[in-house]
Amino acid sequence: MNAASHAAASGKAAQQVVAATDRYRALLERLDESPLAQLRRTAFEQFATTGFPTQRDEDWKYTNLRRLESRSFQPASTTLGAADESNLIAGTGVRIVLGNGQGNAGPSSTSPLPPGVTIVSFRHWLEHDPGAAATFLQRHAAPHPSALEHLNTAFTDDGVVVEIAANTSFEQPIYIVHQWPGHMGQAASSAAPMSHPRIIVRAGPNSHCTLIEHYLGPAELESFTNTVVSLDLEAGAKVAHYRLQQESPRSFHVSTVRARQQRDSHYTCHDIAFGASLARTTMTTTLEGPGAAASLHGLFMPDGTRHLDTYTLVDHVAPNTISSEEYRGIADGRGRGVFRGKVIVRPDAQQIDSRQSSRNLLLSGGAEIDSRPELEIYANDVKCSHGATTGQLDAMSVFYLRSRGLSEQQARALLIRAFAESILTSIGVSEVRNYLEQRLHERFAGEAVLSAGSSS
Repeated sequence: MNAASHAAASGKAAQQVVAATDRYRALLERLDESPLAQLRRTAFEQFATTGFPTQRDEDWKYTNLRRLESRSFQPASTTLGAADESNLIAGTGVRIVLGNGQGNAGPSSTSPLPPGVTIVSFRHWLEHDPGAAATFLQRHAAPHPSALEHLNTAFTDDGVVVEIAANTSFEQPIYIVHQWPGHMGQAASSAAPMSHPRIIVRAGPNSHCTLIEHYLGPAELESFTNTVVSLDLEAGAKVAHYRLQQESPRSFHVSTVRARQQRDSHYTCHDIAFGASLARTTMTTTLEGPGAAASLHGLFMPDGTRHLDTYTLVDHVAPNTISSEEYRGIADGRGRGVFRGKVIVRPDAQQIDSRQSSRNLLLSGGAEIDSRPELEIYANDVKCSHGATTGQLDAMSVFYLRSRGLSEQQARALLIRAFAESILTSIGVSEVRNYLEQRLHERFAGEAVLSAGSSS
């Protein structure tokens, strides 16, 4: 590209940034004035300074957001249509449904909570004590929020706040469903809906809870979901976190997850992504106290023309901390997957044990997965390892299964499911595991593998 062409391209990109910023600024001006207004404006100006991330940003090297940036969105309607409960996970404890990003009492559960457990709608808090809600948001903001976190703060108007008191063990999973039930008949000329929910979890000392997030949307809907999840784990707290991204093949999905861990806390996350047209999850966990442990597991399955991106950052600030990561990708059609995992070991964080694994499977010639594990180590008494592999199904394994009476389709489906099962078998909530195994069966096996299994 010559200098003139480069200048023209740069000018066009700058115009797109301005146009996108102007569109969002106009939407922000329509929001009702409240004690949250100043916080919204400040956050938006921070977003407007840089706009959407570009591929010049190293953390976004493999993901281009121009399609998202060029779209026109509007805050989702507060008038909710009928919720679709057919895809919800049954028997999962306390259920909170955010329809169009808004609390939906209809399909939500209303069971009384035990002492020590508080679950509050963020919108309810905004309506009844907006000053306290604004202060709470400011106090729980990340030290250096990203542009998309600023955008979330500017437009957030609902979400869930969970507080688990010290020494409280809440055995029932907290199941938060993000659903788009009210735009089933979206007109072609109307702006697509967007939502910016905020989830905040505070786990007190020696407490325990399980959080499930589930993102759903009708197949024909174009939408933009931009979620921020903040988790604070006090000393000895344990949080198991499950994230299922199953949105429309026309949707855009961005999630930012930040966990802060104190002494002897344990954070486990399973991040499963097989929806959306373009999706990006940024997951950061900071181990701030000795004895803290983080275990991250992920499975992403781009097919068709989907683009699914995961970026993890594990920051070992304190000594004697442990982290492990295992992510697997399965790409088909012209789908593209991205996994970039970064581990930082700070200078005073001695006696660290950190392991990272990325394994990927390509099912077609047009599929692509970019895997980039990274280590930044500034201490000398550590055990750190990482590895990444990308390949196709093993031809010898397919041949062996065919020699045992399976068709090629059945053999391939069985091997694909076995590759993914290593992530699913580590899921501790049986209802979630069974739900995902059924989705996996529907996607890769159909009835063929069931009949093969019953005849063996």
